[in-house]
Order: sequence, then C-alpha cells, then structure tokens
Amino acid sequence: MHWRNAWIVMRKDLAEFRKQKLVIGSIVAMPIILGVIFPLATFVPIITMIPQGESWDVPGLLELGSLPDDFIVPWTNQTIAESSFTEVVLHHKTLKNVNLSNCIIISCILEDVIVINSTIQNSSLERTYLENVTVVRSEGRELDGRYILSVSSNLLFIRTKPSEINQVLPMMFNMMLMIFIIVPATLPTIIAPYSIVGEKNNRSLEPLLATPTTDGELLAGKIFSSFVPSMGSTLLAFALGVVLLDVILLPQVNYPLMPNLTWILSVVLLAPTTCLMSVLACVLVSSKVSDVRAAQQLGGFVVMPMVVLMIGVLSGFLFLSPLMVLVFAGLYGCLDLGLFYFVKAVFNREKILTTWK
Repeated sequence: MHWRNAWIVMRKDLAEFRKQKLVIGSIVAMPIILGVIFPLATFVPIITMIPQGESWDVPGLLELGSLPDDFIVPWTNQTIAESSFTEVVLHHKTLKNVNLSNCIIISCILEDVIVINSTIQNSSLERTYLENVTVVRSEGRELDGRYILSVSSNLLFIRTKPSEINQVLPMMFNMMLMIFIIVPATLPTIIAPYSIVGEKNNRSLEPLLATPTTDGELLAGKIFSSFVPSMGSTLLAFALGVVLLDVILLPQVNYPLMPNLTWILSVVLLAPTTCLMSVLACVLVSSKVSDVRAAQQLGGFVVMPMVVLMIGVLSGFLFLSPLMVLVFAGLYGCLDLGLFYFVKAVFNREKILTTWK
C-alpha cells in the first residue's frame, strides 16, 4: 500500500468536509456539549454540596462546636499510672495506663487511658478509649470508642470513614469518561456514511475509482478522513473538560484530579479504537447502499458494541480501571483489524461503477 495515495484521498475528502459549515459545527459542538457542559452542569452542584473534611467511623459520635482558640494544655501536679478509679473527681493529674469509670476528669492529661461512663473537661487526651463519655472543651488524638458527645472540642480518632467526595467522584468520573468513549464512536455516523454513497450521488466518485489507487489505499483515505475530525473534536473537548474540571474541583480536594491514568489510556487507546470501529462500519454501509439517508440510518447501529460497554459501566457491573481499559482497547483493536480486512474484501469498485444508479 502506498500511503501517499491514501493521504491524497484523505486530503480531498477533508477539503470537501471543510465546506460543510453546519456539519463542522455539529462535529465540534456535540463533544463540547456532551463531554464538557452537560457533565459540569450535572456534577458540580452535587460535588459542592458534599461535606468536606474527614468523618469518623465511631458509633454514636455527636460533635457540637469546635475547640476555642484560647485552649492551652492543662498543667498537672501529680502523675498516676497503672491504676483504676471509680466514682471519683480528678483535677490536674497526668493519667497513664489508667482505667476510669463513672468519674469526672477536669484539667488532666490522659495517655493510654480507658474512660467509661464519665465526663472530661478542659483536658488533653492521647491514645484513649472512650465509651459513653461527654468531652467538653478538650483536645484529643489517636482516640477510639463509641457513644461520645464532643462539645467545643477537637477530637481525632484512629478509625475514619472514607471521604464522601472520594466515594462519589470515581463514580462520576466513570460516567463522564464514558461520554468521551461514546462520542468518538457517534461522530463518524454523521460524516462517514457520506464517504462513498455521497460521492456517488454527487457524481464525484467515478473519477476517483478510475484512478490507479488500490482498494486498500482508497478505503484508508476514506477511513482517516472521517477518523481525524471525529477524534480531533473529541480531544479538544477532553482537554477543555479536564482543565475546567480541575479548576472547579481544586478548592474541594486541594489537588488536581485530572487527567489520571485511566482517562489517559481511555483517550489514547479506547476512544480511537471505538471511533475506528464506527468509521469502518459506516464506510462498509456506505459502500453497500445507494442512498445517503439509508447509510446514516444503518450507521446508527454501529455504536452498539460501545453501548454494551456503557450499560455495563452505568449499571456498576464494570468499572473502568487501567486494566479494564487495556482489555477493551485490545478487544476493539482486534475487531477493527478484522473489520478493515472484511471491508476491503467486500469492496467492489467495478460493481459500484456499473450497477449503482
């Protein structure tokens, strides 16, 4: 195959494509609307309403207010270690490896302590287990327990729940990523069905078929003349969407999220293979029918393999990880290769020249 001949065919088709302003507008507008404007209008309000910050995996935890700025670590005049106390009041003590039950603890420092059914005020806690305890105007870290009322305090626990925004974002990104896979598979159905039957109707196909270009060169030129604008507009929308998404989400997550490895692999591998599959199928249809409208209508069915993938993702059955993207890209790549040789095998320029009306 002489790629120069395929390049000439592609340039001729692209020159004709540039004259169709309405079609160019559709090719550019569709990815931007579906891949940028619609997802941002849908996802951003949801993301901005998600509470920020860490949440604690502590049963029965109730937090009221925050620790005042004037809080200072309490002073202590005695250290108590390896002891147990019940129904006592403790003031200004340093407690280490102590068990407390039904106590009132005021202005103390607690380290490696178990506190049950008690009240703690103006104290500092570290590595402490709390159960059915009210903590007032105190600070603590590496805590654990359950049924805790925290009033004007700053308590940090060892068991945390996954951030809500980190749970929601992967699902949203997965759905948004599917748009950048479906769109390049849909765009060729606008222009590729015209590739052969449209030229036949315009009386410009016969001179092209009479040239010494081989079937493979002719088909390659037709294929890439639809592939290039489809992928070009998709990549434009992808770049715009990624930038806007990072700008909007940066205040929420404090670091740029996009593009990650899954998105890069999808746009570099999966989107082109789905686009090429759509182009090949549309060119095949265009070479077998004699009416542009019939070619466009039949071309709509070529996105069905991508719709199956989309349904699997939206239903939660599939999650687009880098490995999954590579698997589907490899599968679609093999289908593209087989489809190209099939299109080349059934393409019959003599029949097109002699039998089409």
